[in-house]
Amino acid sequence: MKEKQESPRRRCLLILIEKIPNAMKLTFLFLVISLLSFTATASAQRVSITLENAKVEKVLAAITDQTGFNVAYSKQVVDVDRRVSLNFTNAELTQVLDKLTEGTLLGYEVNGGKIYLFNRIENKPINQQSKKITGQVTDQNGEPIIGANVIVKGSTTGTITDLDGNYSIEASSSDILLISYIGYNTKEIAVKNQSTVDIKLVEDTQNLDEVVVVGYGVQKKVNLTGAVAQVTAKELENRPVSNATQILQGTMPNVNITFSTGEPGAGGSINVRGQASINGGEPLVLIDGVPGDINRVNPKDIESVSVLKDAAASAVYGARGAFGVILVTTKSAKAGKMSVSYGTFFATSKPTVRTDFMTSGYEAVSLLDEAFRRATGNTYTRYTDEDMAELEARRYDKTEDPSRPWTVVKNVNGKDIYNYYGNYDWWNTVFNSHQPSQSHSINLSGGTEKINFLLSGNFYTKDGIMKINTDKFTSYNFRSKINAQLFPFLKVTNNTSYYDKNYTYYGREGGGNPNFVYVTVHALPCYAPVNPDGTATYNTLKNNYSIGDGLYAMLLDGGTKGEKGIHEFTTTTSLEFDIAKHIKLNADYTYSFYIADDWYRSTVATYSIEPGVVQEVPNYNTDQLKKTMWFDPMHVANVYANYNQVFGKHTVGLTAGVNYENKKHSRLFASRKNLISESLSDLELATGDMLVGGGAYDYALFGAFFRANYDFNDRYLIEVNGRYDGTSRFKSGMRYGFFPSVSAGWRLSEESFFEKAKEVVNNLKIRASFGSLGNQAVNSSKPNYYPYIETMNTSLSSWLIDGQKTQNVSSPNPIIDNLTWEKATTVNVGVDLSFLNSRLNVSGDAYVRNTTDMLVPGKTLPAVYGAASPQQNAGDLRTKGYELVVSWKDQFDLKGKPFNYGVSFVLGDAVSEITRYDNPNKLLANHYEGKRFGEIWGYRIDGFFKTDEEAANWKIDQKLVNTQIQKAPGEWGHLRAGDLKFRDLNGDGVISPGKKTADDPGDMEIIGNSEPRYNYGLNLNASWNGFDVSAFFQGIGRRDWYPSANADKFWGPYSRPYFSFTPKNFNDLVWTPENPDAYFPLLRGYTALNSGGCLRDPNDKYIQNIGYLRLKNLVIGYTLPDRWMKKVFVQHCRLYVSGENLLTWTPFVTDYIDPEQPVADSNGRSYPMSKTFSVGLCLVFITIEQPKLIRNIRV
Repeated sequence: MKEKQESPRRRCLLILIEKIPNAMKLTFLFLVISLLSFTATASAQRVSITLENAKVEKVLAAITDQTGFNVAYSKQVVDVDRRVSLNFTNAELTQVLDKLTEGTLLGYEVNGGKIYLFNRIENKPINQQSKKITGQVTDQNGEPIIGANVIVKGSTTGTITDLDGNYSIEASSSDILLISYIGYNTKEIAVKNQSTVDIKLVEDTQNLDEVVVVGYGVQKKVNLTGAVAQVTAKELENRPVSNATQILQGTMPNVNITFSTGEPGAGGSINVRGQASINGGEPLVLIDGVPGDINRVNPKDIESVSVLKDAAASAVYGARGAFGVILVTTKSAKAGKMSVSYGTFFATSKPTVRTDFMTSGYEAVSLLDEAFRRATGNTYTRYTDEDMAELEARRYDKTEDPSRPWTVVKNVNGKDIYNYYGNYDWWNTVFNSHQPSQSHSINLSGGTEKINFLLSGNFYTKDGIMKINTDKFTSYNFRSKINAQLFPFLKVTNNTSYYDKNYTYYGREGGGNPNFVYVTVHALPCYAPVNPDGTATYNTLKNNYSIGDGLYAMLLDGGTKGEKGIHEFTTTTSLEFDIAKHIKLNADYTYSFYIADDWYRSTVATYSIEPGVVQEVPNYNTDQLKKTMWFDPMHVANVYANYNQVFGKHTVGLTAGVNYENKKHSRLFASRKNLISESLSDLELATGDMLVGGGAYDYALFGAFFRANYDFNDRYLIEVNGRYDGTSRFKSGMRYGFFPSVSAGWRLSEESFFEKAKEVVNNLKIRASFGSLGNQAVNSSKPNYYPYIETMNTSLSSWLIDGQKTQNVSSPNPIIDNLTWEKATTVNVGVDLSFLNSRLNVSGDAYVRNTTDMLVPGKTLPAVYGAASPQQNAGDLRTKGYELVVSWKDQFDLKGKPFNYGVSFVLGDAVSEITRYDNPNKLLANHYEGKRFGEIWGYRIDGFFKTDEEAANWKIDQKLVNTQIQKAPGEWGHLRAGDLKFRDLNGDGVISPGKKTADDPGDMEIIGNSEPRYNYGLNLNASWNGFDVSAFFQGIGRRDWYPSANADKFWGPYSRPYFSFTPKNFNDLVWTPENPDAYFPLLRGYTALNSGGCLRDPNDKYIQNIGYLRLKNLVIGYTLPDRWMKKVFVQHCRLYVSGENLLTWTPFVTDYIDPEQPVADSNGRSYPMSKTFSVGLCLVFITIEQPKLIRNIRV
């Protein structure tokens, strides 16, 4: 037999494959198959449709469901409300389209997986004045619009734009072009003497066809029956910020975002719909379907963020969705000419609070020493009359006068030491006044209908607030997406992302917050940060305290530093099969890992108090290196199918699938002292003993879920969801639970009796849902991945046996045998309305969520038992709330150009109450039945004593709340004029907390609540002729806070009479006989700090409402005319200026603490929040069209 001759092309291909490294062969094969698939001719599309008197819109939706082809049209051209009757079984798509367009001026074209509907093109005589007009149709961001209709007004001459948004049409100078596309406002352009007409379409603000991302799919917003909120890229794109939570704060009702610190790169934590559980509880965050941290997503990559709030919307996520689900969808690759965009901003930040603290050494020492003396009998500084005279001589020196230097060498107790008499500004010595930052983002996308890609990257850096050896945050984001339609029935997608950040710092371990807290004590304005010889200061030898806790000496040395790093990689490969006309099967697998890589090097810091004598700082005299590494790999797999079918007036949708997740965690810690190098940090360079620690856990989750939707004639909607979940966190027999939900909606606006009202109310829907979800993380504040297993702690004994310390093992704490899920059952009712052709939209929800079987301590056991009471599922909590969203969008012509504007307002509120808790005596120190979550109990104040005589003759016994005063020496050991008068609420003549129970609280009562009330946001935006402006306001209506003992910038010397930063005009707030109406009482140190101090326990005079209204963002932008930019090969160019946290209005009495800070730190001493000013640029470049050879390749 004659051997078949091998083709030259095939032989070359084999030789090429042989020379490719093995690691690349799979990728090469994937690309070859993709290229081959370019020329594969799709089999003729066939559809089956039986619809009677149905809207054209519904017919088009059915065609899309069966063919997968998207239909592009303009509502200006296609009457989607026209009703037709069709009856086709296994008919060709063209037959259905012919029937649908019969008797109209509509034409259609099927091309590249899309169906284009447009006015039919008719040939007409071309007069001598006709000419060829070409151009491109783009959106507001410069992206080409594919399939837009371009028509000569008053005729049937028209065309549609191609894959690059380009068109060509014959028209005369007197003609007007009419350009339209679904989802955009139709535009008219006079041809005049132009031969090139580029058009930019503006998004239609009155579009009812908006889709919302839900679990494992999307739904039309008008057909939603659950409580879902969504914001899109358009609403997020103008904010120059480093993480997504900053953008989302205040954009959706009852999605509460708080920030624990203003440290560079710090993200926010999210709460949905109020208190979830007494054990905490956060929403599940899924990034493109994979659990992740929204703070590590590049904001420029986000396409939309959906928040699933009720059980009906979240049910398909079962055990993880009890307290809301946040779905982050990133931007996808798009077919067409390659698009290259670049965005950048440069910003500077400063604290949102006042920083003009007291800098007069004489005034600060006078105030603090007096407060200290009244409490202890001594002064804090131990300055003599001579020292005070030196300070007073320099009282008004803003800068150091050489004739009276601020640091003087004097002999004290036989030693020549530095004496400090300055007016130093410690805040501006330690902290920067401005923090620069910058960001650079790039995005590339393009391809064909068969294969397309997206690549994006972001770099962000921001300097911290520390002036000496500044802390610095840097992050990198990278994302790639590739979509390949390998066969008509198979689409393959890969989504890969990488996030890398590091925060470098100097000073205390941890950097930002620890540094900020530790410098807040003992750094008085009179003390110098640095001696004349350049050495650091540490003490004065006049008292036993260290200046600034020695932190400045540590910072000045520069050897003590650290770094916190995160490296996160995620890759998801997805397969989408069209296994039947109405059924799609999706399968995806994700592998990700999270690495935390931290190290900290402490070195020996030095100082001087005697000229020429350098000593080690006692607080910081250890040379040590610590290293910690976490490695958390995770595997996630999903397989699910979607079925959608239309039967006449009936639309049915089914989704069913399984989900599996497995996560492991391992931690390795090591430290070693006495390194042989000051500049190199490695454990091998240390000579001390190696200390090593570790830890690990592993958990898995498996669930099967379903969702069934039914829609009758676009009027009656019902949805049933359920998930059967299993988790490894509970013991065998308690691991599985079934969590169902049901929801329904009625679109009254589609009823015949509503027809007359539709001119005003074009959409009215009422909806309701009920469902139950589980919570496997029964104690999110202190996670325990094996709560059903008894654990024994180990420790190292201090006793030596045979010359070695021995290991001790403690007895395990008891556990209960039936630990299981917490459950959250939610009832939700809602209404959605659209008025005036959808210009005005209103949506409202009310809900009740019952969290049951919360993990709480069991009954109190006698002390002789030797262990704490085991926790059990024995607590219940009820949360009630409401939400409101109102928006208005419209446009009008201003000087021949469209003026677009919009206003939106969101409002939410929630309150929580304990409905079951084993505390029969209702002790206030714990939860009890009937307790409103966050309530603050305190005393009532009846003003100040006006005279010493009134105080001495006061009949009410205040000893229990004045024990700190009673400890004071001499004349200060009893009540005096200016001290607080407490109200005797129960009339027993004694101020006391009674039995400290809800039934017998003595003279206490509920004076406030620490939970946020009335969260709201207001967005204003407008654009015209290239200019755009937007303003976003966000706030909390009320939130009560009683300043904690170390709230330095509130209490000042009433707490610790040696705080570093005393507000500038604090003296004006202190009661004196000359200032009887002052805010604070008679000056006494430690009364807010120590137990028994009159200011320590909450009272109604000093409780603060830290609610606020904040101008969160203001942006003013200008998009340069395209005709200018195209000369330099730029398709779109926008310049803008922006401000974050510009203005704040609040009833809070101090301007030195941000109203958001006490939420993170009860003392308000967290790293300052930032007020930021930015200048930015967005560019979209003109790219060369892809070679046609790629589209027509043959193998």
